[in-house]
Amino acid sequence: MLTVLVFGCGVEQADDAAPEESQLVSELTCAAGAWCTETAPIAATTMLRSVWAADANNVFAVGDAGTIVRRTNGAWSAMTSGTTQTLKGVWGTSATNVWAVGFGGTALRFDGTTWTPVSVGTTTNLQAVWMSSASDIWIAGPSTIWRSTNGGTSFTATGKAGSLFAISGTGPNDVWVTGENANVYHWANNTWTTVKPTTSTTTYYAVLALATNNVWVTDFYPGKETLRYNGSTWTAATTSIFNGGMSALSASDVWAVGATKVGRWNGSAWTVTAPLGTSSSLWSVATAPGHAWVVGSNALIGHYTY
Repeated sequence: MLTVLVFGCGVEQADDAAPEESQLVSELTCAAGAWCTETAPIAATTMLRSVWAADANNVFAVGDAGTIVRRTNGAWSAMTSGTTQTLKGVWGTSATNVWAVGFGGTALRFDGTTWTPVSVGTTTNLQAVWMSSASDIWIAGPSTIWRSTNGGTSFTATGKAGSLFAISGTGPNDVWVTGENANVYHWANNTWTTVKPTTSTTTYYAVLALATNNVWVTDFYPGKETLRYNGSTWTAATTSIFNGGMSALSASDVWAVGATKVGRWNGSAWTVTAPLGTSSSLWSVATAPGHAWVVGSNALIGHYTY
């Protein structure tokens, strides 16, 4: 079982950094096998709600008041979003095709240079975005799933019960959406089906699809646990801490967050730590080969290398 140790991170000052809109901050380095805290040029009270990594050199995080930050060349910079709305989700297919969604029907698309607003056709609070390709975009919000198959030119809406909080998939014909009332919705063969892992009325805040027979969700009540679907049966992997996001590099390298804790699944068991020594809540996790990032309250960014 993996043991995660806690170390500090080295900070090397970038004296000649040009602060474009990026407001470039210090170059950050973390020792292999260690967690460190990284700093972005944003208010210390900002809640960062979602993080996504295109690769080890392109990581995006979004949060309150239209905050978008990007990590590249070993440093975090602030980006101009053009909105003050709370941003809840971020996802992309590459560093030059990234979407962010949030309150008030806000949807933004990044082309490698600029964030541009996109109309989804709603003013409700959007919660999550996922893409199977640059042309196939899925967005979740209150009782609705929106999909565009033309790169965001237009969207179609499908109503579902309860607020929806997370989307994941393995392709355009294998998409999973979770939310309130213990509902997990599955899109396959051009049809939505409803899968209920339990008979309770819990809320599932995260979903992670690795294959049609390997799907994870995190529940809020009663156990703050993870459940895994093998194609026919859901099995709980009790941890009592997970109610945040999930990410994975493989079926035996799965990450999850909740409260102040970070969990890592090695294919047979979870190892759970509180590696950042903070009381700030963690809301999202992203992975790239050899790296994991977590974000949360009070502008918290944690980075692990391995």
